[in-house]
Amino acid sequence: MGRLSFKRHRFPPEIISHAIWLYARFALSFGDVEEMLAERGLDISYETFLRWFLKFGSPDPTVVLKPPRSPKIARWPQVGIFHKISNFAHFCPCFPT
Repeated sequence: MGRLSFKRHRFPPEIISHAIWLYARFALSFGDVEEMLAERGLDISYETFLRWFLKFGSPDPTVVLKPPRSPKIARWPQVGIFHKISNFAHFCPCFPT
């Protein structure tokens, strides 16, 4: 495969490459990358970034570039102790006073 051409793009190749690297390396969304670049004074929409990623991103679509996100599950803290009596686990709730 030949070199990718960055001609006819508004931003230099360094910015495009950095934005794609941010998305591929860290578990970020297109909107997150858009906000990070906006903090640096670059007005790039997530649609433009999506087109960049489809053009300059991974050449093999089967390669997973981002680790899967773990689901955010709200859990209540466990307040109590498990005791093992006669090979049975018993939960003894401890209520704070």
